[in-house]
Amino acid sequence: MSKRVSATINLAAVSHNIKVVKSKAPNSQILAMVKADAYGHGAGEIARVVENEVGGFGVATLEEAAALRDMGISIPIVLLEGFNFPHELAIAKENGLDLVVHNLDQLSTLLKDGCDGIPRLWLKLDTGMHRLGFSEDEWQAARLLVEQLDLPIEKIVMTHLACADEFNHPQTNHQITCFEHLTQDLSYPRSIANSAAIISLPELHQNWVRPGIMLYGVSPFGAKKESENLKAVMTLNASVIALKHLKAGEWVGYGATYQCPSDRLIATVSLGYGDGYPRSAPTGTPCYINGVMTELVGRVSMDMLTIDVTDVPDVKLGDQVELWGEHVHIEKVAACCNTIGYELLTGLTNRVAFNYVR
Repeated sequence: MSKRVSATINLAAVSHNIKVVKSKAPNSQILAMVKADAYGHGAGEIARVVENEVGGFGVATLEEAAALRDMGISIPIVLLEGFNFPHELAIAKENGLDLVVHNLDQLSTLLKDGCDGIPRLWLKLDTGMHRLGFSEDEWQAARLLVEQLDLPIEKIVMTHLACADEFNHPQTNHQITCFEHLTQDLSYPRSIANSAAIISLPELHQNWVRPGIMLYGVSPFGAKKESENLKAVMTLNASVIALKHLKAGEWVGYGATYQCPSDRLIATVSLGYGDGYPRSAPTGTPCYINGVMTELVGRVSMDMLTIDVTDVPDVKLGDQVELWGEHVHIEKVAACCNTIGYELLTGLTNRVAFNYVR
């Protein structure tokens, strides 16, 4: 079967990016984020490559955790949202998962059912993100419940930064101050830094860092900043399936949104929003073919898009077009689409063929 769209995953680049994390936070353990199928890269393949290089993996759901255990991953796995119901706690125990605990109901259930089988509790403080975590008013009650747990279970205290990807944002300072106030008399290990803080806020590295998007070679700062010597892990390619010589004034695509300003050579490419490429990508979004940077023209459709190859040498049917990856920074594509690289990576559909290379 032909591979009309392919995502090549460079596993060596993942290991390189882990080394970047270690160089920036040499005294911290690494909790590598592999939630959302490793940000669309394939959690199983990524986990196999870096299992011996990190201290644990972070996942969002029990299903993600169980899949890693089923494939033989034995290092710590942290369930980032914790459990919501007692039967989920039982599954977490069966799989030996670390739990993020962020509300009093969870602690009450742990007191009732016990912590046997849970290696660690990650106690999450809400310092200003206001999604999950113990508020300042709840924290004292939470600490009393934690002290009643009957097993000498390891505890880590953590928070999550809302604006670390925006330099010098006052919310970050507010959150740090709040975290330090709530934990000043605790001797527990600490975890604050996500990818953005790993890169730009070394004072927040603490005992554990939690890299996510940077593991996949994408800057957490988007197009505002280069990728800190990171290497793109995913390269998305599709094929040229048609070539059209168009005259000045002719239109391209649905809605006739692009009119040729002069005689142009337009290539139709075998990729569309049905594959997960964003329909919102406008004329001018970059792509790369035959050693030349060029751009999309016209509207992205379900199965195809069109690019200007007037200045591309020796273009022919079957040539490969890079939509993002080694040459086309996904941060720039995301900026054109008014979104973030995270959404593009996790949005690919099962029509895309994945190819893993070392």
